[in-house]
Amino acid sequence: MLNRSGAPIGLRYKAYSACGIAVSCVAAIAILGPPDILASLIFMPLLTLLIIVPSRLQGDLTKTDPKDKRDFIVGCLSRLIGEIGNPNVAMIVEIDNYQKLAEIYGCESLESALSFTQSATEEQLTAADVTIYLDGSRLMSAFAPQAPHEHESMLHTCTRIQHALSNAPTLTDLLVQLTASIGFAASNKLERPTAEGLMQASFSALLEARRKAPSAARAFFETMLSLQAKRKKLPATQSGRLSRAKYLPIFNNNCTSTMERCQSLKRWHHPEQGIISPVEFLLKLEPAGLLQKLGETMIKQALQALTFWNKSGLNVPRIGVNFSTSELRNPRLVDRIAINLDFSNIARHRLVIEILEAVIADGADDDIIGNLAALADLGCGIDLDDFGTGYASITNIRRFSVGRIKIDHSFVAGVDTDSEQRNMVAAILTMADRLGVQTLAEGVETRGEQDALKALGCHDVQGFQIARPMPIQATIQWASAYFHRYQEPVPFPKRASYRTPCDKAALSPQN
Repeated sequence: MLNRSGAPIGLRYKAYSACGIAVSCVAAIAILGPPDILASLIFMPLLTLLIIVPSRLQGDLTKTDPKDKRDFIVGCLSRLIGEIGNPNVAMIVEIDNYQKLAEIYGCESLESALSFTQSATEEQLTAADVTIYLDGSRLMSAFAPQAPHEHESMLHTCTRIQHALSNAPTLTDLLVQLTASIGFAASNKLERPTAEGLMQASFSALLEARRKAPSAARAFFETMLSLQAKRKKLPATQSGRLSRAKYLPIFNNNCTSTMERCQSLKRWHHPEQGIISPVEFLLKLEPAGLLQKLGETMIKQALQALTFWNKSGLNVPRIGVNFSTSELRNPRLVDRIAINLDFSNIARHRLVIEILEAVIADGADDDIIGNLAALADLGCGIDLDDFGTGYASITNIRRFSVGRIKIDHSFVAGVDTDSEQRNMVAAILTMADRLGVQTLAEGVETRGEQDALKALGCHDVQGFQIARPMPIQATIQWASAYFHRYQEPVPFPKRASYRTPCDKAALSPQN
């Protein structure tokens, strides 16, 4: 057994105990001959010392220098690499939101959570595997090459560990569900496997898992290194002037010539690497303290876009803007939005706040709850993005004044050909209808998907089947070409064509 420092304390305890007992016995016999009651006067102090020493030893070992821990696990991996014929694996388990939990519950309360995490991890490993406590909220395991350690098998191991952590609240001082991100690397995935290289590879995998946290697990692949090297080159300090929004039209699925709104999408234009998606740059902005600045820029650009479309004669009733968890906690968020709306002379209902389902599914804190309630009172719409991926309860949908749920692309893909997909979407639409909440399908890429969603009763659609994200200057030309198709006569077998009522309404957009 190893303590959280990674040192084999069981062996050392036994060594101290054996020496202490031997010394006690020899001293008693040498002084008093056969054991006598007075022998206890010698034996008992030494026995007391045996009890104290291990506890002091354990306290010292938990303060082991991080470099020693690293050297220890590297040594384990060095001994394990190439032992049989199967690959060995390095795995890192990191508790999600550890700093936040420490602020709420205190570091002492997390001691039991860390011990439980180590126990939960070790229960899924073999006796030949080694697990140590690294630092903060991270544990590392070195798997002995006794099994193939296939990718799928390792993912199952990660899942079992994460499932075991869900029982932590009943066994620790925490009142929340404990989750962990896990990264692992197999020696056969490295071109030249070494212990140090295997350890670094597992850190790279953990970094990818943290990008999808909470409760994510990722395996190492060589392509990760090039992607992460690319991200490191992102000039976070230039985010303010390089961020450029793009706009994605959203249409009424029952009347495809009626634009319901546009969604404002964060984009970063790098002078050398071109357009970089939010997944690539948002994690770089928050540590640099620039996420709030980007949010401010996005609000201003969205309201400027509405003003631009008003002057151009294009009717875009509303615009949606995504807000991250960090932005939703900002105590100045509501005032900032109200000021920008008043300055732009834009009606408040035309701005829609889009939040990820995971934000409310994971239990939003008081700051987020208060801001969302204030934004709803202000008159802004609230959309729940990526619905179906975060397990938000019906109670939360009502609690946060959600007016529309956006069905995630993973449910939409293949809805025209997959009966299970169709049943899932139908269930979501039925729930939304009962709650009086509108629906929007994300990522509609084919005409078949669009037609299937229309038949199921989905109100709005967005995706490449309708349009791709575009800069503000391109929206007018695109809209002109799109609406032109609906103004053309529709051919019929016999007589002249006609236009439907919704097509006529589309010909006279309101400012």
